[in-house]
Amino acid sequence: MKLYQGLTQVQVNEEMADDTPDFTITTDLTKPLHYSPSELYHYLDAVLKPGSRHDQNNLKYVTDAAFIGENFDFNSIPYTAKLKDFEEKMAFARNLVSDLNRHVSVNLNTKNHTFELLFAD
Repeated sequence: MKLYQGLTQVQVNEEMADDTPDFTITTDLTKPLHYSPSELYHYLDAVLKPGSRHDQNNLKYVTDAAFIGENFDFNSIPYTAKLKDFEEKMAFARNLVSDLNRHVSVNLNTKNHTFELLFAD
């Protein structure tokens, strides 16, 4: 699955990984992400309707950098509010699309209380 799908569909007791206080998120990857899983969660929370099926959301917010640059409210989350320049916003959008569309498997390790994001690098 793609990272944005793993981040929005995998839950523990009806809580998303970033909202589950007893769990940590770990990554197994070769090529680093541009943004942390927590930052990606905050972005997804800002643009996708929680609990909605994918056909009910505008997936251009995870697949189309130009659309993100034109339509995303950069002031809606703290780490993008500082982006003022057009080039900075577009670099964010391109890097975001690159991260969210990487292929990943998600393992719930209940023994260690971790969400393990295993990337197919």
